[in-house]
Amino acid sequence: MLSPSARARAAAWLPLALLLLAFLALRLPGLGRFGTIDEVHWYRVAIAFRQELLAGNWAETAALSKHPAITTLWAGTLGTQLRFPDIDEFPQEEFTDFHLRHYFWRRGINPIEVIAAGRLFIVLFNAAAFALLWSPLRRLLGTAAAFLGMGLIALDPFLTAHQRLLHQDGLMASFGLLCLVYFAAYLDARRSSDLLLSAAGAALAWLTKSPMLLLGPVTGLAALWAQRRAALRPLLLWGAAAAAVFALLWPAMLSDPLAAVTGVVDYALGSAQGEFSGQIFFNGEIYSDGRLGWASWLFYPLSIAWRATPVLWLGLATAAWAALSAWRGAEPGERKLIGLLAFFSLAFFLFMTLAEKKFDRYILPAYAALFPLAGWGLARALARLRPAFGGAARWAPAAIAAGLLAAQAWSSAAVAPVFLNYYNLLLGGRAAAGEVMMLGWGEGLEQAAQYIRDQTRGQEPPHVGAWYSNLFNLFYGADVEDIPIAAELSPQLLEQLLSLDYLVIYVHQWQRGTPQNLLDALAPLEPNHSIWIGGQEYVRVYRLSD
Repeated sequence: MLSPSARARAAAWLPLALLLLAFLALRLPGLGRFGTIDEVHWYRVAIAFRQELLAGNWAETAALSKHPAITTLWAGTLGTQLRFPDIDEFPQEEFTDFHLRHYFWRRGINPIEVIAAGRLFIVLFNAAAFALLWSPLRRLLGTAAAFLGMGLIALDPFLTAHQRLLHQDGLMASFGLLCLVYFAAYLDARRSSDLLLSAAGAALAWLTKSPMLLLGPVTGLAALWAQRRAALRPLLLWGAAAAAVFALLWPAMLSDPLAAVTGVVDYALGSAQGEFSGQIFFNGEIYSDGRLGWASWLFYPLSIAWRATPVLWLGLATAAWAALSAWRGAEPGERKLIGLLAFFSLAFFLFMTLAEKKFDRYILPAYAALFPLAGWGLARALARLRPAFGGAARWAPAAIAAGLLAAQAWSSAAVAPVFLNYYNLLLGGRAAAGEVMMLGWGEGLEQAAQYIRDQTRGQEPPHVGAWYSNLFNLFYGADVEDIPIAAELSPQLLEQLLSLDYLVIYVHQWQRGTPQNLLDALAPLEPNHSIWIGGQEYVRVYRLSD
């Protein structure tokens, strides 16, 4: 039998066990069922990263990615080691997408399995950061608010989508939130362990993606506001600990740190100015140069509006109400955390709005910071309503909280396992989102590849052209022609593509008119097959030969 103190400790940690179970239950299934175009790049770079490590070429790891994406590369490296340890035989001089996929095909391995192995470690990294949130959130906000906030995170479709991809954005959101929550805990109780864990979160966020360098000034200003003259010593310790973790986990920092750091900074400044990736569709208009101009200020508010669930919006509304009605009565730790998260969210929103290049996933760190605020607001509202429940006051708030989390879970379950396809149902869901947001990152191409294989089984392999051909290849199992990102195709290339047996056209091609002369040539034809996801057409397959 457990002692009373042991039972109390178990009861205190049982909520975290339930939250972690929900977190993993959404993120682990179906890791190999679909792909995104960026992951085709990152699995190749992760394999290159592993080979450079094994060869002792630590300085060369700085040249592989300037994001720097080191946490993503470690996930891909560990996944490869777990599932395909003999990848070392691959000749480095042939390190292209073409050679790598043929290397796997010759061995009977679908490269999607390699991506899925890396995704497994992405999920585990995010799960570790998630679990570490429980202790400081419970101390600062109380058990009810911590459980509601983390429950909303665990069950959120937008976060779930990116926290299970071999990519950076989900990780930078997790590590950034970890840094901020522990820094607020340090400001409240002055515990060195909280400061060091915050520093570790910052370092991991910096190793993931350069925009998270904003954590430095945000935490610095928070420390100066809370501690004034006494802030210098903890900030120096925080910075030194973060730098140590950063250097320890990026081998290039132990070989040529100056080149590694300057490469990241230079790339970050260049990326902020944008890079041409074709025409952009946003809010019903096409921007031919990829720059939104004044519409930049609408991009992330609309992105969050479409990506957030109704439960999150309710939580944020109650948080605003709680801040206006009960801010002075809140505990100091609550005020420090809520203030820091709100300040970071606003600062990151402004930072990303000023950058030229925009995708909805870029706002994830600011988005993730909203969830503890929402949990706090909901807990405050339920506590205020408790007297109205009368004799049911013991169980009614818990039942309402369970209903809110069930509604959040339903938002995710409705789009599983490709959570990228979630759009706010109150705004019209995926079908209406296509009138406002540029849809698709490659999801649905796996179904198109299967359709063509089924149609041509037992025949000569057809000649196929596809958008996102590097991703389509992995599902199709053979090389296809690429439809390039271009406003218009040359007459020669247009003729070449129209002479193929099949063309696979993707949703954001017709949303942004890319390439327009190819779309015009196909306009009189009916697609032989269409892939629909949640009421929105994502892929059209045209058979051009008899």
